[in-house]
Amino acid sequence: MSELGQVLQRAREEKGISLDDIQRVTKIQRRYLEAIERGHFHLLPGHFYARAFIKSYAEAVGLDPSQLLQHFQADLPAQQPQEQLERLRRRRAAAVNEPLQAGRWVTKTLLVLFVVLIIGVIYMAFVNSTGLDTSPTPGTDSASPPGVQTGTPQVPPAAQPPAPTPVQLPETTQPQDPAEVEEKATLTFESQQGSVYTFVLSPADKITVKVKATDRCWFEVREGSKKKGDGVMLKKGDEKVLEAPKNPTLVVGAPNAVQISVNDVPIDMSKIKFYPSLITIKPKQP
Repeated sequence: MSELGQVLQRAREEKGISLDDIQRVTKIQRRYLEAIERGHFHLLPGHFYARAFIKSYAEAVGLDPSQLLQHFQADLPAQQPQEQLERLRRRRAAAVNEPLQAGRWVTKTLLVLFVVLIIGVIYMAFVNSTGLDTSPTPGTDSASPPGVQTGTPQVPPAAQPPAPTPVQLPETTQPQDPAEVEEKATLTFESQQGSVYTFVLSPADKITVKVKATDRCWFEVREGSKKKGDGVMLKKGDEKVLEAPKNPTLVVGAPNAVQISVNDVPIDMSKIKFYPSLITIKPKQP
């Protein structure tokens, strides 16, 4: 057993590490580890692997591999000339293979590009050939030289005058009878005296009152100062359409709870402030 192997074995046993543990950490076969401890370096696969295995062993047991190899340099097997020659040959082969591999890669790339180019040229030629119309023109002989027509000459159709454009006459509108023209109703505020609001309606031949309740409200229609009928209590959402007398007076219990229009002209109820209020409608004097 060599002194180098004893140092490694002693360090391993002091740390309580087995050869199987060293094998699992360094990935070195157990038989090579046993050969290192016994000093049988000739059983290792060459000088280079012997140094590499000893270095890995030393690192696994916590020793400095550089100092260890330097101190026991004499115990290590000498490097054989054949091994040196083999290592040199491998380096040269690797250096030669690198440019060869690069050249092969470039060659394959150029080959692929060339194939793509050929396919593109064929495709463009096919597209151009299918886009041309080579069929002979009717009435011409395909065997005749270019520019010479044979057969029956084609006579251009006689020019026809353009069709006259129809003239649209303006529509004549019949004058409307003034009696048929309906005058738009207007409702104008005239005055206020206390809770009485007076509006002037034009025209006032027929007076229609529409009322819609937005809340509970008392509502009544009078003819002047006389009652035309009993008043009604409107609930929220109720709507009434009434034919009013010639000079109606509308009695509203809560002006803010109703919407009122006379002949489809709405009254601005926000300006009716009294509770209750009387709204008098009188026709416009001619």
